Amino acid sequence: MINFSLTLLFAVLLADGILGLAVWLRASRKKVNIIFALLTFSFMLWSGTGYYDQTADINNPFFSFMAGVPFIGGIFIAFFITLFSLYFPETRINPSKTRHKVWWLLVLTTIPVTGIFLFASKLTIANVTTSASAGNNIVPGPLYITFPIFFLTWVIFALTNLIRKFRRSEDALERTHLTYIFMGLLTFTGVAFLTNVIIPVLAHTSQLARYGFLSTLFIVGFFGYTIVAHRLFNIRLLVARSIAYTLLLLTISGLYALGIFGAGSLLFSGQAFSTGESVTLTVLAVTLSFTLQPLRRFFEKITNGIFFRDRYDSQVVLNNVSSILASEILLDALLNKCLREICKSLNISTGRFVILNEGDIYKRVVYGRALQRGIPFKAIQKLRPGTLVADELEPGERKGILEMHEVRVSLELKTSEETIGFLLLGDKLSGDIYSNQDIAILEILRKQLAVAIVNARAYERISLFNDTLQDQVYKATRHLSLANKKLKVLDKTKDDFISMASHQLGTPLTAVTGYLSMTLDEDRGNMTVAQREYVAVALESSERLVNMAGDLLNVSRLNAGRFNIMAQPIDLVPLIEQELLQLRPSAERKNLELSFTPPQGAIPPVSIDESKTRQVIMNFIDNAIYYTQKGSIKVTLEKAGDEAVFKVVDTGMGVPPAEQAKLFAKFYRADNAKAARPDGTGLGLYLAKRVIEDQGGEIIFESQFGAGSTFGFKLPFAKSAAKPAEQPAYR
Repeated sequence: MINFSLTLLFAVLLADGILGLAVWLRASRKKVNIIFALLTFSFMLWSGTGYYDQTADINNPFFSFMAGVPFIGGIFIAFFITLFSLYFPETRINPSKTRHKVWWLLVLTTIPVTGIFLFASKLTIANVTTSASAGNNIVPGPLYITFPIFFLTWVIFALTNLIRKFRRSEDALERTHLTYIFMGLLTFTGVAFLTNVIIPVLAHTSQLARYGFLSTLFIVGFFGYTIVAHRLFNIRLLVARSIAYTLLLLTISGLYALGIFGAGSLLFSGQAFSTGESVTLTVLAVTLSFTLQPLRRFFEKITNGIFFRDRYDSQVVLNNVSSILASEILLDALLNKCLREICKSLNISTGRFVILNEGDIYKRVVYGRALQRGIPFKAIQKLRPGTLVADELEPGERKGILEMHEVRVSLELKTSEETIGFLLLGDKLSGDIYSNQDIAILEILRKQLAVAIVNARAYERISLFNDTLQDQVYKATRHLSLANKKLKVLDKTKDDFISMASHQLGTPLTAVTGYLSMTLDEDRGNMTVAQREYVAVALESSERLVNMAGDLLNVSRLNAGRFNIMAQPIDLVPLIEQELLQLRPSAERKNLELSFTPPQGAIPPVSIDESKTRQVIMNFIDNAIYYTQKGSIKVTLEKAGDEAVFKVVDTGMGVPPAEQAKLFAKFYRADNAKAARPDGTGLGLYLAKRVIEDQGGEIIFESQFGAGSTFGFKLPFAKSAAKPAEQPAYR
């Protein structure tokens, strides 16, 4: 006859052993897993030896020793419950100083209490009585009290420690784990202490102690539920599969036994199995074996319904994420919105995007609880390739990285050319593991996310470059503006100096020029040829200084807005002839042919400032004479429509092509001109252009390097002989 209590004990021991073994195999090197496995084995020791004490023959020579072993099991239970409270959960391990202090106190109290129950059994268990109805009953000795004191002290400490961790934790899943573990330990302690200590001592009967091992089912129940519903110890997948296959094996075994024995009883009643009977049973067994796969799928469907309860519409999630990818181009907004949508839709507690760029981490985006420690670049490189699911990985480096950083799923975001980054997802809020539906939808999104992130990252780089460029342009513009202000101040200072110097030089130079001119006119008596030559050179230099001072003074007037045009109708022919008359001696000294071709017929007058226009004509002819070493200078005036066209054509050195565009700039002189005439100011052409343009005319300039140049102007004819009017150059 089957012993019901013994069968029940075996089932409890098997449940304790399987749970402890599964937790240990899940992470055999983790302290908390090792401690829990040792705790379940302590349950088995206490349960087995306690049942033996209640049912064994007290006359057995080993009974006196075995009577104290259950107490040793209870001591170990208190010991490992205390250690478990110190190391669980892993995110809230007690400080090292506290753990060392508790460890030593635990060892120093465990050793003597264990020694008392092993070697002083007469002092802990005074006697053992037995009866047919109540079984064996232990009579406590004087030192029996050490066990309940030791047990309660450390268990209360452990429970208090768990409460303290619960209050300090901000993680919802962690608080759930602590809640169910606390309830399991508290319920176990209460039931075990009641059935094995309080009732036997008060009622003087140990009948209930025979079933005290059932109290461990509270531990198995609460821990098992937390594993199943809230992924404690990360062995949920293993438990789900184990239950499915266990149910499958039990069902198949039952069906086979029922089929074999039922068929044998009906078909071959009272007879020994013959060859035909054996064949029939074999065929029946083979037939039943074909039910294995359908039954397996049936029970997996049931367990999936229990363990994987999250449901959502995959198409809706894909549409929502695709809409975000299509509407967002800014990288931060795209990452945040996509991560929020994925985590909310799939019921995920935490998520992270880690975007890479040029061999380093470019950006991190977090959804949910921010973790204290980010995954370093070297570690994240090892998560390649593809998609990694922590619950499905074998123990190893990659699985260790995922667990260390609380990552359940890692998706490599990759294009055909490079790895863009990673999408790292944490625990599901329900405690469920990731289903096939979850992984399938993440695989679809993985490629879309990679392409969208590449585009957004490129846009961000362009925007950043544009912002940087604008900032640099702003800084450069500001610098140039400040420099320009300083230059304006310096330019004004220069103009003031030039104006003052021109005025100061004008008076003495006029006097020198006048006296030299009088001397040449022999107002002071006859001079020798040498003396006349010396005075002529001095007069020429003096006149050049006067012209230079005049040019400088005109430039300062231009900058000050005081360079006024006093226009009136003037006939250009006599004006040009007068200037030619003055400059002809200079041409003759260089053996140059200087000619003037006047217009055919009468030419209308032009409205000009006579003195300023005369200076322009003189400047063009004088430059032609100076920069021409041999050949001729031809001066022409002709009528072209409503304009008078004046030209000075020489056969001189010409202007280099690269310098022609800058020739009329203030203070600019071509390099060959500088070499031929070092004392020039570079103001003559600048002033000529301004005078002609301020009078409504246009400068004429053509040049062939080494072959000569053409300088001149076009001026419109006067519309009427109006009175002279003042026309300022700058309004």
